[in-house]
Amino acid sequence: MQIETIGDLQKEYFGKIDHLDLDLIVAHSIKKTREFVMSHPEHKPTGAQLAKIKTFAQRRAKHEPLAYILGHKEFFGLNFKVSPDTLIPRPETELLVELAMQNVERETQNAKSLHDMRYTICDIGTGSGNIIISVAKTMTIDRLPMINFFAIDISKEALKIAKQNAKINAISDKIKFIHGNLLDPIIKNPTNYQLPTTNLVILANLPYLSQEIYSATLPNVKKFEPKSALWSAKEGLDHYEKLLQQIAELKSCYIFHVSCFMEISPEQKTKLPKIIKKHLPQAKTQFHKDLAGKWRVCAIKV
Repeated sequence: MQIETIGDLQKEYFGKIDHLDLDLIVAHSIKKTREFVMSHPEHKPTGAQLAKIKTFAQRRAKHEPLAYILGHKEFFGLNFKVSPDTLIPRPETELLVELAMQNVERETQNAKSLHDMRYTICDIGTGSGNIIISVAKTMTIDRLPMINFFAIDISKEALKIAKQNAKINAISDKIKFIHGNLLDPIIKNPTNYQLPTTNLVILANLPYLSQEIYSATLPNVKKFEPKSALWSAKEGLDHYEKLLQQIAELKSCYIFHVSCFMEISPEQKTKLPKIIKKHLPQAKTQFHKDLAGKWRVCAIKV
């Protein structure tokens, strides 16, 4: 088939890849909007553009995630660079961002002193930085000036992407990115994080898929996204149990308020309370459903 126009491309790849994916690939390649692609089937891409479209379409047909092909993904209304070193931001994670911001704003409104308004917000396992960047970018910094933003990840490659995303979203001066495992950097150097003079808010979208669920994931996930960002031992709860142990360690040394928001797999709602009670017996726990009606975020306060 002689391909000359967008309409020809749509006919050529019909049934081979999703039509929305093709529209986005074409739009990206010809540097136009998807609306332009949809309304101008007669448009003729250049030879170089056609070659790029074909390459991208072939990659998508092999289940490579579109976000990796295009190199970016939207999250919380912001644009994020992604690579195979980072998990692709997912819409359901926006709930964690919303809950964390609502929590801080509600508590600062009820604050009785300046001390009560001081916060350290720390994103554990930040990946592309989508969570902490969305929180820092969206919150009214002028109204809540006493907030320190930190992001920790064990992957240096992921931190490079996160720093780039902070720059892309014009928030790099507000966030400090740290290389480390879970809360280790805070435990080793608590004064660097203004502890215990601030309230600590922990945001965590750690690996939480059990082996059974990970094995059943679609090819675009299992073959391309980093397993280290998805799978966790002990029915998907190993990383979160270690995090809870570290929170308990911090609480044993410092008297301050901790709020923790963790993205989970829905079936873990029945398993997490036992682990939380084991390490943080005084914690108050609340679970929240995402827009699909699935249990998605566990919030604890201690």
